[in-house]
Amino acid sequence: MKAAERIGQVLGLFTVTAPERGTGEIAALLGLANSSAHELLNGLAQTGLLQKQAPGRFRLGPMVAALAQVLANTDGLVEAARPIIARTAEDHGETVHVVELAGAGLAALSSQPSTRPVGVSRDVISSETPLHAVAAGKLLLAHLPTAELLRVLDSLELTAFTDETVTARSTLRNRLTEIREAGFAEAVGEWHPDLATCAAPIRSHAGVCIAALSMSVPLSRYMLQPRAYRAIAVQAADRISARLGWRDASKPTGTLPATGAKTSEDVA
Repeated sequence: MKAAERIGQVLGLFTVTAPERGTGEIAALLGLANSSAHELLNGLAQTGLLQKQAPGRFRLGPMVAALAQVLANTDGLVEAARPIIARTAEDHGETVHVVELAGAGLAALSSQPSTRPVGVSRDVISSETPLHAVAAGKLLLAHLPTAELLRVLDSLELTAFTDETVTARSTLRNRLTEIREAGFAEAVGEWHPDLATCAAPIRSHAGVCIAALSMSVPLSRYMLQPRAYRAIAVQAADRISARLGWRDASKPTGTLPATGAKTSEDVA
C-alpha cells in the first residue's frame, strides 16, 4: 500500500466519537505490526497531522485544523454553496449539508443546522455515516465511474440498521442506477427509523457531479410532503452548480418552493 493511502487510512480513524486512539488500537484496525504503527504515528505527529496526548495515544493535530481553514477559505465549492445552504436552511428550517466522498466515507464540507424545535443534528453527516443508508452516500456512489464504484462497494459492510436498509449488493447497484437517472436520491428510515434524507447532485462547470446537497428531516415531517423536500434539494443543488458555471437549459431557475406549499403531485 502506498504511503499516502496509509496516511489517509490513519487520519480517517479519528472521528467525533473516537477523537483519540492508541498505537495498539490503530495497529489492530489497520492490520499493522505495533512497531510499524508506532513509527507511522510518530512521523505524523512530527508533521502536525497528529498530536501526541500521552505515551502511545494520539489525536488529530493542529495541521489538520489549519488545512481545513485553508480549504474553507479557498475552495470554490464551499464559497459557492455557503449562501445557498444558509438560505435553504433559513427558509425551510431543516438541516442542510454539502457533502463529498472521502474514500469509503462521507465528508461534510459545509452545513447549516435545523432551526426548528424538533430537527436533525448537523452531526448526522460524518465519516462514520453509512454510505448505503443515507441519500448523500447513495447519490455520490451513483455518480462514480464503474470501476471506482465496484472498488468502494467491495469495501463496504452493508449493515442492516433498520428493516428498510438495503443490504444486498445487487439491489443497491440497481438503486444506484435509478438514482443516477432520476437526478436525486432519498433514504427513508434506512439508517434511523425516524430519519429521512434526500440529496441532489452539485455539478462542476463541465456537468460532473462533484458533491451532494443533502437535507436531513425527521421522518414524520418528511412524509407529509416528500416531493416538496426533493424539489427543494434539487433546486438548491442546481443553484450551487450554476454558481460554479454549470448550465442546464432544461431546468428552470425559479424560487425555491416552500415546504408548507404542496406541489400539485403532492395534493393529488
